[in-house]
Amino acid sequence: MILLAKIGIGVVGTAVVGGTMLCSEGLLQVRVREKRVDGKNISLIVPAALVPMTLKFVPDRHLAQASASLHPYMPIVDAAIPALEDCPDGVLVEVTGPDEHVLIAKQGSSIVVDVNDANEVVHVAVPLRAVQSAIREIAAADGAN
Repeated sequence: MILLAKIGIGVVGTAVVGGTMLCSEGLLQVRVREKRVDGKNISLIVPAALVPMTLKFVPDRHLAQASASLHPYMPIVDAAIPALEDCPDGVLVEVTGPDEHVLIAKQGSSIVVDVNDANEVVHVAVPLRAVQSAIREIAAADGAN
């Protein structure tokens, strides 16, 4: 009986540590609401660490052009994201048109993009650490595969 309890504790402990590591970069949130009468509502919340992990499965040849374009700007990215994390929360960009409104803001440790147009309302929140990890993963692709 004690052996079974030890195995159970090991399994639960592994699951807790794995879940903690998976959520270490925060959560990516996407919500889309169509404005039609029969419109769909989609809400998705996933660990942000899945983004850079998923990029590891994309063949380098598909990321080669983006990687080459990113290389000259990596020092700027590496300086800007930590500086952005230290900035107070607030609006970074706001665009208002006759039929749409776009707002990009820093909230906590995330970048939030809200779009409201004639057809739908979209909300995306991405943790800055996940952005930096994803950009580094793309920049590391060399196109050899």
